[in-house]
Amino acid sequence: MLKVWMLLYNLLVVPLLYAGFYTGSLFNGKIGEGRKARKKQFSFLAAEIKKAGNKKRILFHCSSAGEWLQAVPLIEKMKSVNEELYMMVSFFSPSGYRFARNHTQVDLRFYLPLDSGRAARKLFNILQPQLWIISKFDLWPNHVYTASAMKIPVVITSATLSADSGRNKGISKHFNRHIYSLVSHLFPISEADELRFRQLVPQTEKYTVAGDTRYDHVYNRWLKADEAGDVEIFSKKKRITIITGSTWPSDERHILHPLADLCNERDDINLIIVPHELHESHLADIEKVFASKQIKTERYTNFSQKGTSSYNVVIFNTVGLLARLYKQTQIAFIGGSFGKGTHNVMEPAVFSQPVLFGPNHLNSYEAMELLKIGAAFCINGSEEFRDRVRQLLEDDRLRESMGKKARDLIAGNTGATNLIINKLNELYGIIS
Repeated sequence: MLKVWMLLYNLLVVPLLYAGFYTGSLFNGKIGEGRKARKKQFSFLAAEIKKAGNKKRILFHCSSAGEWLQAVPLIEKMKSVNEELYMMVSFFSPSGYRFARNHTQVDLRFYLPLDSGRAARKLFNILQPQLWIISKFDLWPNHVYTASAMKIPVVITSATLSADSGRNKGISKHFNRHIYSLVSHLFPISEADELRFRQLVPQTEKYTVAGDTRYDHVYNRWLKADEAGDVEIFSKKKRITIITGSTWPSDERHILHPLADLCNERDDINLIIVPHELHESHLADIEKVFASKQIKTERYTNFSQKGTSSYNVVIFNTVGLLARLYKQTQIAFIGGSFGKGTHNVMEPAVFSQPVLFGPNHLNSYEAMELLKIGAAFCINGSEEFRDRVRQLLEDDRLRESMGKKARDLIAGNTGATNLIINKLNELYGIIS
């Protein structure tokens, strides 16, 4: 039956995947960047892999930046155990690829070829990894099928399957049962995720509940925060700095007007806005909201080379600084939560601040845990957002109590990295 599913997938889905990717690349800069980088990539990989020599080769796949952050602790720990490992990382999204650009312990990084059987066979014949680790959930059927056929162990770390996931519904569920059956081992982040995965893969011996390696990553970052230093932003530092991280227009419709109103009401607020997408029209739309309330804003790159901003609202139009910024803020709203799903809630939490997000947070186990312990607020609209932020501004004890609970949650859930590496050594013995 697996071969029938693969035949249908390659006849019906793969052509649509390629057509959608190439059409999208004409209109979307990120997709276009990925398409351009994939050209002549096999020649590049064939030349680069010669540097591996006889080293053991481990391949990671990270869809985007979030999955990369989950892979980082594993890569760093593996290298500390065995410096001779050759570490390879593939990405789908340019955002993840950029994040890994300067990581010294990655020997080879590239974009995963689009999911055809031919491309998968060519990739694995060139790289010949001893282990393929997929971060979180980004399974490409032809690549998984090919790796399994070539006896390359496929494991999923920090594996999640949310209660509303389409992977476990309808025809997708039937297809995924066959694809996930090819996975050698899964490391779910929780027992609840394991139970949902077992509807796809019932074999209990394939599971080790390990937690989420991002806890290790953000906790280690918190420990090292003082080394990085502050990002110089405001010339007039106020009592409270609020940050909105990785926001989309769907989020901004609910939060920008209330924030502008609060800035007009109070004189003790600095505001940092970090949009997820940095194209000009998006930045201009944000500026228009504040201008309509007679509030001046400034883009970070306008002053970052010459000093600080004299304004109280700064829009970050550059990437790579968000995690450092959380060190300098006291209240955080996390974007994506009025759209497809919330982004990383852990980075602000580890810096002892209450976290706010919208109703679409079921994709984030950590968001639900923060809510459960009273370290976060879920907000459903503009009025509720304004009320919650005002409450946190006026009640220092509440704000500090929620922040402490948030950091304690992160500190109390570290250890996934060591558990996963010990199990991989037990199963495959290729790390030490």
